[in-house]
Amino acid sequence: MTADEALARLIEGNQRYAAGRVEGAGRDEGRRRQQAEGQTPFAVILGCADSRVAPELVFDQGIGDLFVVRVAGNTAADDVTLGSLEFAVSVLHCPLLVVLGHENCGAVKATVDAVVKGERPAGHLAALVDPILPAVHGRDLDAAVKENVRRQVAKLAETFAATTVVGAEYGLHDGRVELVS
Repeated sequence: MTADEALARLIEGNQRYAAGRVEGAGRDEGRRRQQAEGQTPFAVILGCADSRVAPELVFDQGIGDLFVVRVAGNTAADDVTLGSLEFAVSVLHCPLLVVLGHENCGAVKATVDAVVKGERPAGHLAALVDPILPAVHGRDLDAAVKENVRRQVAKLAETFAATTVVGAEYGLHDGRVELVS
């Protein structure tokens, strides 16, 4: 499958999901047994850990269709995240990597709040905020979410030059995924 075909399949799945016409194909015992022998994802998704944004559901895909890496703020800021993405790209040969942000992202909001207050969050929360900081300065929450996606796409496109990397934003209210350029 090419990156364009993979993206078209994701868009079609999201259109079904947003319209409430999910097929749920590939989520049965037969698919589970087939994928137990070896996974065959056609796309890798770097998404936010937000519980409302489950890529397999949002894109109406089945078991083994997507290789999903989730971290609050959908950032590729550490070696574990980058290594997971590299596994999907290099070993599983996923032709498409999607950075999936979403409206009202709590990690981006926490970063906006930190900038406004001039305070770094305590504890491990700072590790979530730090990679998002460059996307926030001078921007409101919606613009910062999109800019964070753009920055992650740019970083990953450089890291995985032979793979197509695109950005997208999920709408919590309407369920639609829109490409971010």
